[in-house]
Amino acid sequence: MWYAGIDWADEKHDLMVLDDAGHQVGKRQVKHTVEGLKELTDLLQSISGPHRKTEVACIVETNHGLLITALLEAGFPVYPVNPNTIDRRRSASGAKTDSIDAYLLAKVGRADFADLRRLTPDSPIIAERKRIDP
Repeated sequence: MWYAGIDWADEKHDLMVLDDAGHQVGKRQVKHTVEGLKELTDLLQSISGPHRKTEVACIVETNHGLLITALLEAGFPVYPVNPNTIDRRRSASGAKTDSIDAYLLAKVGRADFADLRRLTPDSPIIAERKRIDP
């Protein structure tokens, strides 16, 4: 199993991937563009291989948007967490950087995976309804 912490932002995303032992196996910053999100999902697939995508837990502080859509469409499971969860894990120094937050998200996924709830994508009918009635 791998734990991909993704610090989400409007213009860029920071990614940190840990393995079961807590070792860093991937790190990247990508732009919030179609190309950047493809780069992110390609990196995740290079770690997991094409047949083990469900073993990459993507831990993110949001449950909607282009990033989430890209992850779900690529076949990766998404586990949204409350931003306060990461705030509580930050060291006493209070240092906040996007790469530290990505690491903390991955660490939360690894430590608390059994307590996380997997995001269930909308059915095609619900998704269409949301487009019609925003």
